[in-house]
Amino acid sequence: MGSQTGAAITERKTRLDGTVAEFACTLLALEPGRRAVLRYVIDREWKIGETGIVVRPGFVTIAHYWIDRPFNVYHWLDGPRTVAYYCNVAETTEIGEQLVAFTDLAIDVLLRPSGAIDVLDEDEIPPDLEPRHRLTIAKALEILVTDAKRLIAEIERETRALI
Repeated sequence: MGSQTGAAITERKTRLDGTVAEFACTLLALEPGRRAVLRYVIDREWKIGETGIVVRPGFVTIAHYWIDRPFNVYHWLDGPRTVAYYCNVAETTEIGEQLVAFTDLAIDVLLRPSGAIDVLDEDEIPPDLEPRHRLTIAKALEILVTDAKRLIAEIERETRALI
């Protein structure tokens, strides 16, 4: 996939409430305006809802972004072992050489290596959410739930090729 480099790049996530979170990442692969793969080392413990999964400091995220998909995928690794694939339902993804930015639509999907699927944060959807956002969420959920095995195989293949 396009250029590969160890350059610094920023991930910017804008939430529905307008708050912004930025993360300093390392660029692994880039096709400007199309897709990117970034690396981020987890710096804090994070319990993933009621899933029983805990992401710990030192775990590595290999983050996959596309402008033509209504989600991005964080491939969480503990050394070489896959912990899970965390999918952010997203829109307005922008991919450039200095920045990957997206609007986070609150819903997340956790894909486990076993094939189990957890849909998370449905309670975070505001009741007055715009219909276009609801359509994006529905499209993302359809893809993530019905085509999870293919997506997992794709993410595994691409992650392993880059690390």
